[in-house]
Amino acid sequence: MAHDANSVPASSADPKTGIGLYVALTLSAAIVAAVAANTSVLLTLPPWAMFMGWVAYFTRRPSAREGVQSFVCILLGLGLGALATIAVGALAPSLGGMAFPLVVLAVGTVVIATRGLPVLGNLLAYFIGMITFFAAHLEPELASIARLGGATGLGCVAGWVVQAVEERIRRLVAA
Repeated sequence: MAHDANSVPASSADPKTGIGLYVALTLSAAIVAAVAANTSVLLTLPPWAMFMGWVAYFTRRPSAREGVQSFVCILLGLGLGALATIAVGALAPSLGGMAFPLVVLAVGTVVIATRGLPVLGNLLAYFIGMITFFAAHLEPELASIARLGGATGLGCVAGWVVQAVEERIRRLVAA
């Protein structure tokens, strides 16, 4: 009986499919998370933003190529978040309460339209970038994008490390 990678067999002593593999994969991911979170703190980057990058890495099939594309989409999302903040501030004096929904309409249209792109079409990563920017409550400037980009980039790298370690563990167990 085949087991889903996310399920734990009720009673299996076979290390290739059983609880041993599950524990090894769980611990390896937890160790990478701890190291990445501590690295964020040491670099004075927000650990929560690092985890946003980690999540974005896994929105697509895990691979270095997809991870880089997801990271670029996050960066573009961060930039769009900053631009949206600037646009709302600039339009609010003349449009009042309509500035916010109009900017959301414009930015949402741009982001949602990216889903059809063959490259850089990770809609979720764009939104993760925008959410990260808005949640940080930073000024809409390049330094803010760089800071959040560093944190989310660290998260994408951590996601790649987890995926690479998992592949190695699975190969060792299968041998």
